[in-house]
Amino acid sequence: MHKPDHLVESDVREGLDWDPLLDDSRIVVKVKDGRVTLSGAVYTYPEIVRASQDAGDVRGVIEVDNELLVGLAGGAVADVEVAEDCVDALDADRFVPKGSVTPLVTDGWVTLGGQVRRHFQKVAAQYAVGKVDGVLGITNNLVIDSDPVPGDVADRINRAFRRNAILDDSQIDVSSNGHTIQLAGIVGSWYAKEEAEEAAWAAPGVTDVVDNLIIVR
Repeated sequence: MHKPDHLVESDVREGLDWDPLLDDSRIVVKVKDGRVTLSGAVYTYPEIVRASQDAGDVRGVIEVDNELLVGLAGGAVADVEVAEDCVDALDADRFVPKGSVTPLVTDGWVTLGGQVRRHFQKVAAQYAVGKVDGVLGITNNLVIDSDPVPGDVADRINRAFRRNAILDDSQIDVSSNGHTIQLAGIVGSWYAKEEAEEAAWAAPGVTDVVDNLIIVR
């Protein structure tokens, strides 16, 4: 059953307000045809990520366009201090290979360069620097230098889908081309779409996932 946009908008607003780690007082929510646009400002970069996750978890949402900006509560932190803190955060993260990631900071915006072997390490690096005070945004240019892709990678991903309670009844077609996995078919929610992507990324040797899944509400 199609969920009206005004109900989706109301549920998204309630979901944002329910999150104790998110200050949603300056967030503006708009919904059109199930597509959510978040605008306004939050105080930290991790709140931008949480806002997308909270909105995407709402039933009836088929897409989230996050246009939120970071507005610091205090004064701006010098780029050199941000860069030093980013290096410390990366070194402290157990999932990021030490010395593999280089953060470049310009006006509070962090660009990550270097190479890692798995997608989860790329995500971990972004998460680590996202918690640093003074970070206003992140461009993740990390390259995945991966292992060979096993010949049965599509079968492995399909088995992962069947093990996942959220995806076990989804209609997803998996194909591979070199290190790239392509997903096509139908899922029931934005959350299921993200779960499918994460499952595909977890396969060994994968350096890119093309998500052509369609959300049917």
